[in-house]
Amino acid sequence: MRAMAIVSLSVLAAIMTAVPRAWPAEPAANAAAPTVYVSFWFDTEDYLLPASDDAAKRLAEIFTAQGVRATFKVVGEKARVLRDRGRTDVIAALRQHDIGYHTDFHSVHPTPAEYERDLDWEAGVAEFLRREGRGYQDVRAILGMNPSCYGQPGSSWAPESFPAMRKWNIPVYLDDASHVGLDGRPFWYCGILGAFNLSNSTTRSGLDSDEEVQEGCRKFEPIRQRLMKEGGGLVSIYYHPCEWVHKQFWDGVNFAKGANPPREQWKKPPQKDPEVTERWFANFAKYLQYVRTRPNVRLVTAREIAVLYPDGAYTRRFERDEIRAAARAIAKEVSFMRTGDRTLSAAEITWLLAEAIAGFEQTGQMSQSLRLKYFDGPTTTPTGTVSEGEFEWSAWLKACRSFIDTTQHSGHMPAVVRMGDKAVDPVDFAATLGGVVVSIDQSGHAPKTVRLAKGNWTVAKYVADDSPALWGWVIFPDKFRAPKMMALARLQSWTLKPAILKTEKRL
Repeated sequence: MRAMAIVSLSVLAAIMTAVPRAWPAEPAANAAAPTVYVSFWFDTEDYLLPASDDAAKRLAEIFTAQGVRATFKVVGEKARVLRDRGRTDVIAALRQHDIGYHTDFHSVHPTPAEYERDLDWEAGVAEFLRREGRGYQDVRAILGMNPSCYGQPGSSWAPESFPAMRKWNIPVYLDDASHVGLDGRPFWYCGILGAFNLSNSTTRSGLDSDEEVQEGCRKFEPIRQRLMKEGGGLVSIYYHPCEWVHKQFWDGVNFAKGANPPREQWKKPPQKDPEVTERWFANFAKYLQYVRTRPNVRLVTAREIAVLYPDGAYTRRFERDEIRAAARAIAKEVSFMRTGDRTLSAAEITWLLAEAIAGFEQTGQMSQSLRLKYFDGPTTTPTGTVSEGEFEWSAWLKACRSFIDTTQHSGHMPAVVRMGDKAVDPVDFAATLGGVVVSIDQSGHAPKTVRLAKGNWTVAKYVADDSPALWGWVIFPDKFRAPKMMALARLQSWTLKPAILKTEKRL
């Protein structure tokens, strides 16, 4: 007999109507007002206790009963265990919702940040694909859909996961940590949409009592109201199904501080009393109903987030006035920029301007219309670069062509831009390029020489420095650090830019 009875629809209906009347009344939704999108997601990871299987099923059924969908990020081994235990009922319940991917074994060492820590970029991407590829394929096959999102276990974040996601056609990075972020809003990084590190737009409720649920609802309200004032936005709410049944996280019992016992020695965590579990389910249903019924709130899955935040930079060409504005912007600050309803990363701006120079040389006019091609940031730190110099126009033109060819061939920016026998930092190259494009646009002719400008690379500030606080997950060995990996992450800040919410009300 299973450890947890399946809640009936009649019980769910009773739960849904038992909303505390202390919550303030509010006018009905205004069709003309901005929409606040809320994503409920669950890291579905515990493959030890069968009770966690039932918890995932119960949660899926609560959402189904209320007519909304959640996102379940499933660990590869969890999917295999559900299959091998014959839990077709759990699999069927989860398939009514959106499915994401959450690594192959979650907390078994080495976790992603551990095995990526000392690798170069290309080796790191290959290693992520090798270690996590089986889990991705199994989640995809067993749950019956390509995962819509990926998120790291604990705080074991690694930038090399992003190219792997592109290979697997996973569009959204959905999780919470502080390795990279953009003022608490969705962003693009390494060509992937990040619903990540949303800071003051991330919330949840305690579930042990009515008072905790009411406090959780009070915490949600100012977030909703702030996002409506900002024109709409995304709220992130996440849990783990095992929280409903465990007194202690399953992985902390076995893998804390670098411990890695063989499977036959894994211990089961202590389990909550059945009445506590039932109280949590009842209170969660109340919290869900409150959130989903607030005015101008719409629940969305990770798959729908990808539709809400399209990258408009690749859907149409950039015209001359936009190229001119990009040149002025990057000459002052090597960072992202917004132009109309689109955004450009520092890497994309640099590409556009190099293409504009190449086009000018061919036609004698600044390009009127250009399309983007995606590429990653540099994969090694610049070394041996010059900080000043004046170069002949022919050398500068050759450098622009070389930049274009290198990025197209390799799929990433070069670590340095060659200017004759000199090496130039891409930051200085980008800033100088901006000034050159502005000059040509104003004068109508190319300069005889180009003086190197010192670039102001500000976008790197959005990637965290390596520090003990970044790796606070209990699973990591004591004093775990990853300075090389975080240096690579900062290099990829060349690809960072804001994601813009679509104004359409319907997906």
